[in-house]
Amino acid sequence: MNIRVAILGATLALTATAFADVDWMILPKYSSSGRMLVHGTRYGVSRDGKQPVRIVPKLHFSTPQTDQAAKYKYLRGSVCGVNEKGLAVLWSSGNPTRDKNPKKTAGPIYRVATTAMLRSCATAQQALEHMRRMFDKKLISGSSIFLVADPKRAFVIECAPKHFASWELPHAFCVYSNCWKLPGMDDGSVDNANRATSNFQREWAAREALRQALEGKKNISVADSLRASRLSVAEVNDKGFSKLRGWLKLTSAPYNRFSAESYLFELDCEFPAELSCVYAALGPQRHTVYLPIPFGAADKLPEVLSAPEWSDEARRLRDAAKPDDPMRPELLEFEQKLIADYAKQREEARWLLRLEKREEALKLLHDTLARQTEETAKFLKELK
Repeated sequence: MNIRVAILGATLALTATAFADVDWMILPKYSSSGRMLVHGTRYGVSRDGKQPVRIVPKLHFSTPQTDQAAKYKYLRGSVCGVNEKGLAVLWSSGNPTRDKNPKKTAGPIYRVATTAMLRSCATAQQALEHMRRMFDKKLISGSSIFLVADPKRAFVIECAPKHFASWELPHAFCVYSNCWKLPGMDDGSVDNANRATSNFQREWAAREALRQALEGKKNISVADSLRASRLSVAEVNDKGFSKLRGWLKLTSAPYNRFSAESYLFELDCEFPAELSCVYAALGPQRHTVYLPIPFGAADKLPEVLSAPEWSDEARRLRDAAKPDDPMRPELLEFEQKLIADYAKQREEARWLLRLEKREEALKLLHDTLARQTEETAKFLKELK
């Protein structure tokens, strides 16, 4: 691929002040639906690290006709996305290394790398090989972590200019929050105790929530994953959350006042181009709902999803709430009905696809997304 063309063609979805928060992958065998789950959250913080910044999340759908470098159709968010083969890619910044990296670890090459994998790779293995070639050609700048998954396999990739490591997820799930874990990366990392403490706390809280769900029900649902992303400091310090925490009082959690957006990718093995789905929280996730967006309907995204008013409603609710306030039950109730309705329509679409009635299935998915988007926008606007 012509890297210059790729950089010019990539839309930069993040500002210089937006960074990864906490991300995870759940293997199909351990999810309640039997589908691969990939979850990522993002936050936006001012340069002094004290104030949240206004980020308007945007989803972009591209095809080989609109992106000449693309082999596959893909839906991209903030340095994450899914393509028609059911490949999901999620970027996360890594701890700095001693490789004389540029100060900005989220350089354009990583946005380009995310997009390039979605454009040209059909499997997680191919995505891993793509990143290995970039490293071998010395095209890596900065320090980054990628979670890549297809409907059957998932890999973690950790890379910096002089270090590269990868690992296929062998167990139920993994959780990352900007910290190296793989051999070859630890030796090259720059110690930052404060950052590591904060990141490891977010990892611990999300991991504990997923572990509890897995031990209690023997599987992890979409709702369990969404709950983990919304955990606040007050909740992870609650006595009922974990006996393993002991005397330690946590100061960081998956959700904080800097949280700006969150995505959960659910990868369908049977019909990835139609029924893979992104549950998108286009705003601080404790103060908005995750809207199901099936890939088969992503070519006609409602305009309101890119409008600033959508995420502004979530920020309005966030600013009106205290950090320790419980999540509003009416918001969760609405979301649960939304996801249950989508699941019903998805299985109807699956039945149509099995009967080779693809156009009817796509119409059903488009109609469902349009209706649910309108219902959600109205609900958020009216929520006081």
